[in-house]
Amino acid sequence: MLKNYKFGNGLVWLLIIFVLPLPLLQATYYELPALYHDTLMPIQFGTLAYIWMLAAIYLATRPRWLDRLIGLPSMYLVHGIISILAIGLAFVHKLLLPSSGWIKWTGDWGLYLFIAVGVYSLIFLAGWLTNRVPVLNHLKHWLETLFQHEISVWLHRLNLVATALVIIHVILIPYILAMHNYMMLFGAYTGIVALSYLVSVYRVHFQQPTGELIELDQLADNVVQLSVKMPRLRRQFQTGDFVFIAFPNLPGMKEPHPFSLANNPLADGQLELIVREDGDFTKSLASVPIGTPVKILGGYGRFQNFIDEHPGTQLVMISGGIGVVPLLSLINHNLEKPIHIFYSVQKQTDFLHLDQFDYWNTTPNFSSQLQVGRFKDAQLENYLATIDVNHTIFLVSGPAALGQHWQRFLKKHGIRGWQIYYEEFGW
Repeated sequence: MLKNYKFGNGLVWLLIIFVLPLPLLQATYYELPALYHDTLMPIQFGTLAYIWMLAAIYLATRPRWLDRLIGLPSMYLVHGIISILAIGLAFVHKLLLPSSGWIKWTGDWGLYLFIAVGVYSLIFLAGWLTNRVPVLNHLKHWLETLFQHEISVWLHRLNLVATALVIIHVILIPYILAMHNYMMLFGAYTGIVALSYLVSVYRVHFQQPTGELIELDQLADNVVQLSVKMPRLRRQFQTGDFVFIAFPNLPGMKEPHPFSLANNPLADGQLELIVREDGDFTKSLASVPIGTPVKILGGYGRFQNFIDEHPGTQLVMISGGIGVVPLLSLINHNLEKPIHIFYSVQKQTDFLHLDQFDYWNTTPNFSSQLQVGRFKDAQLENYLATIDVNHTIFLVSGPAALGQHWQRFLKKHGIRGWQIYYEEFGW
């Protein structure tokens, strides 16, 4: 396994940007009739745009093997940026290579649909962007009162309609259709992604286990804990994971939403989720009846993988608010390692499971600093001076602003990038 997940991330970018499109670009170069050689560049722009959009669709299926390699937040980042690049190239393709009739209409409709869905998704489904652009973040929260998450998910699927229009657009071009190697590769790429998408849909609806809500507790004013009993627990869950849950029998709650596990399901025989009531879905959780079926997708996440990739190191955890949830299960599972956690909240009643921290503090390898109000840089500077930072890894969990600040702080103080893992939970 790769020791540095960022290296794996770079490989994914290299594969999508350069390697995947190369066979089709070569086929275009060698097979394009001489009469159309002056259109080679715009055709290749269109080819690149199509391959990148296919890659974005594949990433949208959340392949678990890739999640365990680079993490789902990184996958969503690649998905978003590749989609933007694809739309940009498709627009340049349209400007440089005019067409007419059904060729023009299908191409234009597909492009306009991609643009519309892309703009909508950048506001509602791209936490990697809205968490960094305050104006977009405020706009998102305002518009969420009008557009529920379930509507956003369905609108995002219009990308499939746009892709179908592009396929028709390509097939209608006679000289492209006559390029046999190109069309064979075009069909193979399209077929592989279509099959992957259909398999993911089948797994979601027919293979993913359905559990039962057995307990629901109000931990704080706007925080609930759900306990879900599963008929069988596969080894698909790790401590620190998050899962997507949906309630297939409840209107408005049928689309999956991600929440972190607060326990080790394989040890406890059930899933425990702690959720802050923010959006339309989460605010409805408190009224879900006990015994309601729950669809579970996952688990996803790299926290435990990151720990396993660095044996013999001590763990320093930095968390704030509801971001502590995945760390609760990680602590319980890794108590044989030296662990120190910095855990801050806005007010005293926001602390979660203080009884657990009381117990962990009696164990030999665990220590904690719990604080109302954010930690000052000087507090962590003082702590770093007391440990061997070369044999320490840092797990950061919490809001985007917290994660970005402490990553910058650690790197400024000589901590190398491969020693830090932050799983941004922003979608």
